[in-house]
Amino acid sequence: MTSASAPVLGRRDVAAALASHWHLRGADVTPLPGGMNSATWDVRRGTVRRVAKAVPCGGAAEEQFRRGLRLAARVEAAGIPAGAPVPTARGRLTAVTGGHVLALLSRVEGRELDGADESDTVHLGTTLARVHRVLGTGPVEPATARASFDLSADGWDAAFAARPWILPAVTEVAERLRRLRPETLTWGPSHGDPAPEHFRLGPATGRCGLIDWGAAGFRPRLYDVATAVLDAGGPDRARPLLRAYLHHDALPPGEAERALLPLLDFRYAINAVYYADHLARGRTDDAGDAAHAEAELARARAWLSGR
Repeated sequence: MTSASAPVLGRRDVAAALASHWHLRGADVTPLPGGMNSATWDVRRGTVRRVAKAVPCGGAAEEQFRRGLRLAARVEAAGIPAGAPVPTARGRLTAVTGGHVLALLSRVEGRELDGADESDTVHLGTTLARVHRVLGTGPVEPATARASFDLSADGWDAAFAARPWILPAVTEVAERLRRLRPETLTWGPSHGDPAPEHFRLGPATGRCGLIDWGAAGFRPRLYDVATAVLDAGGPDRARPLLRAYLHHDALPPGEAERALLPLLDFRYAINAVYYADHLARGRTDDAGDAAHAEAELARARAWLSGR
């Protein structure tokens, strides 16, 4: 979903940009569903298949998009399929067209992982650990670490007003994280949304990749792990995933035991403010979207009230 103030890119615009900047002429360009802050298209020319992705120029969305492209390129260069950007004819990762930043991505073949399937969650945990090890770690200032978990300062006033239970809940979550001293965790480049549908398992090769880097950032590695655990149904159901991840030494001993639950609290808090904000602002497209948002809100509230 692109910004309301940005012009909408049509498939002819994308096809023209591909021909001009990538010299990919005569491609068949078809819009793809999904994309919370972006628009995507399937790109085909003969046997060549790619994915085009665009975000509006300017602001945090563009910065995050470019960061994700750089990380995907690093991961794919290390041998893990990641939907890396295909350089333009001039060797750039992106081109600007119609008020948008456009990238052409390699297509990662394979099926999505199933978060309810134990063997798939093992693939997920293993692949996430490999990705984290490729991307490395970095230092973080204590004030920066603490501020990154303060949802009350992120402009969620509509969510807090519509659902009064959320602000006290996220305040408690932030306090638990401050006591944890988040700067003591292992920080580094993170995918941001390693949900099962963003992994691809090749049926012939057995190789597993991680795509869709639009939420990339610099965070504790456990942020990604907590996101995966949330999508797998919680810590009990995610035990195979956690064992697989920890087997590859992506975290120091004891860090997951010490900090996974506070990070999982934070991920539920993010879901609460996100879905409450969408409902309050009327951003759900139909009754099905609204029902899904209400269900996710109820799930977040149940978790946070039990903490």
